[in-house]
Amino acid sequence: MPRSDDTREIADAAFLFDNGPTPSAPKDRSEDDDRAPLTEAPESNQESYDLAERASPGRPRRRPPSVNPEGVPEIERSDAGVNRPSELTPAPVLQPWNRLAEWGPTLGRITIALIVLVGLVYWSFSAEHLMRSLALLGVGMGVVILLSYPIAITLERPVRMTPEHAVRDYYGALAHHLPHRRRMWLLLSSAGRSAPEFSSYATFLAYWKETIRSLKRNGAGGFTPLFVRIDEFKSDKSAGQEAVKASYRISFFLRGREDQKPLYSSWVETTLSRGPDRMWYLDEGRLPPG
Repeated sequence: MPRSDDTREIADAAFLFDNGPTPSAPKDRSEDDDRAPLTEAPESNQESYDLAERASPGRPRRRPPSVNPEGVPEIERSDAGVNRPSELTPAPVLQPWNRLAEWGPTLGRITIALIVLVGLVYWSFSAEHLMRSLALLGVGMGVVILLSYPIAITLERPVRMTPEHAVRDYYGALAHHLPHRRRMWLLLSSAGRSAPEFSSYATFLAYWKETIRSLKRNGAGGFTPLFVRIDEFKSDKSAGQEAVKASYRISFFLRGREDQKPLYSSWVETTLSRGPDRMWYLDEGRLPPG
């Protein structure tokens, strides 16, 4: 029972018992939609598909570039029409150049000369004939010096890292008062040591002796040195190769007369082979016809 002192207003609940108008039913949304102005719906972004072009019968279909595992497309290359140098077969080098092979015969002759000289001086030495013994010693030492000439002119090693150096070192051995044909022989491959004119070191010496004599036939002395000039040298790239082609012009002059007409001049085309010491050796040891 409520207290008499409660002054709060009592709510009117009569509307709960009245049969008044019922609340309007919710309007049908479709009716509102009919009254609403029609708007054009945006076009949907649908994927479109193009038909592949049909290859014509007379036109070959292009092949797509292949893709390697890394995802980088590989470009197809064609070797048609590309001129590549033909592979050359290197000639074997059975006897590479070394100091002992070059100086061995000379050192042997010097050793024999010294032994003979010491024996002669020993047996001829006496206090009464002292001057004779000294004169014999001087002559013997002179002979030893002459025998040492091939060593004196070949103190520089023939470093032939390129084909051009090999050609210059080979013909440079001729440019001395006494040409060093021993070095020339050692700078040839097995193919260079075999020719119709020579097939051994003895016949090689005879060939070049006759060749030099014919070059100096116009009044030059036998001990007059030659001057050899190599011009217009061309060769294949030698890096990583075992044999290369080379061409050059070679000219011979008398030393001190380089401004005159050459004794011999010719264009040379030859090949060179790399030896086991990784140096270059000539496959041709002759001169072509001038």
